[in-house]
Amino acid sequence: MKRKKWLTLMFASTLFVGLLSACSGANESNSNNSSEKKEENVEKPAEYVIGAIYSKTGPNSPLGEPEWNATQLIVDKINAEGGINGVPIRLVLADDESKQEKATQEMNRLIHDENVLAVLGSSGSGESLAMKGLAIQNEVPMISAGASVHIVQPVEESKWVFKTPHSDYHAVERIYTYLNKKGMKKIATLTDSNAFGTSGLEQLEKLSPEFGVEIVAKESYNTQDPDMSAQLTKIKSSGAEAIVVWGTNPGPAVIAGNMKKLGIKIPMIGSHGIANQNFIKLAQDAAEGVVIPTGKLLFPDQIPKDDVQYEVISSFHKAYVEKYGSEPTNFGAYGHDNIMLIVEALRAGATDRAAIRDYLENKVKNWIGATGVFNFSPEDHNGLKSDSMVMAVVKDGKWTLLQE
Repeated sequence: MKRKKWLTLMFASTLFVGLLSACSGANESNSNNSSEKKEENVEKPAEYVIGAIYSKTGPNSPLGEPEWNATQLIVDKINAEGGINGVPIRLVLADDESKQEKATQEMNRLIHDENVLAVLGSSGSGESLAMKGLAIQNEVPMISAGASVHIVQPVEESKWVFKTPHSDYHAVERIYTYLNKKGMKKIATLTDSNAFGTSGLEQLEKLSPEFGVEIVAKESYNTQDPDMSAQLTKIKSSGAEAIVVWGTNPGPAVIAGNMKKLGIKIPMIGSHGIANQNFIKLAQDAAEGVVIPTGKLLFPDQIPKDDVQYEVISSFHKAYVEKYGSEPTNFGAYGHDNIMLIVEALRAGATDRAAIRDYLENKVKNWIGATGVFNFSPEDHNGLKSDSMVMAVVKDGKWTLLQE
C-alpha cells in the first residue's frame, strides 16, 4: 500500500515538473516570437522633420538667401532619390528677417509646434546666440551658420549647439599670419557694434600679442550707419599700416567707399562676413584691392583638383548655379554643410534628437564639407582649423585667390 502511494506521488511530481518545463518553454517561445514580431513590426517614420531658420530678408539676406537656397536644393535632391533609407525629409524653412526676436519666435515654433529633430541656422551671430538658449533648454540639436565663437563656447554649456562657419578666431589667425608676411605690425580696427563685430574685435585683441601686432586705433559703427568718415578720419592719423574692418554688408562697403573719398591709401582687410559678390556690388570700384580670409567656395574654378574639398565644392557649386542662376558664395557652403551633417546622422541611424547630437559630437571625423574638413569632439563643436581658410583679394571687380 505504501509502495503504491509512493509511486503515485512520484508520478504526480514528474508530471508537475514536466508541466512547468512545458510552460516555461512555451513562455520562452512566446517571448521570442513576440520579440521577433516586434522587430518585424517596427515601422519607419512617415518623414524626418528638419527645421531651418535663415535670414532670407533684412540686412543679413546676402548671407541667409544662399543658405536657404542650398538647404532646399539638397533636400529636394535627397527626396527625389528616395529619401533617407526610404524616408523623405520634410523641411520647414523660416525667415528670421535678420531679427533676434523673430529668430527666437521661429525657434519656439519649430521645436514645439513642428516637433523638428534638429534646427539649422541662423545666418547671423546675434540671431544664433538668441536661439542657442532654446536649443539647450529643450535639448534640440542646432547647427548654426553664425561665425562668433561664443555660439559654441563655453563648450560645457553648449552641449546641443554646433556650427559650420569658421570662427572669428580662425579668420583673425589668417589675417595676422598675412600681416606678418607683409611685415605690417600696426593696425586700426573698425568693427560693427553687433554680436559679430564685437566677437571679432575680442579675437583681434586677444590674438594680437601672439602675432606681434599692435592695435593703434579702435573704432566702431552701427550696422546701418550711412557714413563712417568720422571714425576713418581718426584712424588716418593713427599711424596704422592697415585697417581691419569687421562686419557684414552694408557697413564694410560703406567704409571702402569712405576710405576712397578720404584718400586713405593703406590696405583695408575685411572679415569673412563680406565673402560675396554683394560687397563688390555695393562698394563698386572702391572694393578693388580689399583683402579677406575666406573659405574656398568663393572661387571654385581656382581650387586645384588635388584639393581634398575639390569634389564637394565643384559638385555643389554646379548644382546650385544650375538651379538658381547665381553663385552660392561661402554662405551657401554653410547651408550645404549644415543640412548634410544632419543627413549623415540620419543615414547612420541617429533618428532622434539625442542620437543626432551624439552622432555629431562623436562620429564626425575628417568629414569633408564645402567649408572645410570637420572634426567635432566633446571639446570642439566647430571642428575646423584656420588652415582651411585662404586669403582673397578683389581684382578687376571679382574675388580672386591671393597667392601669398
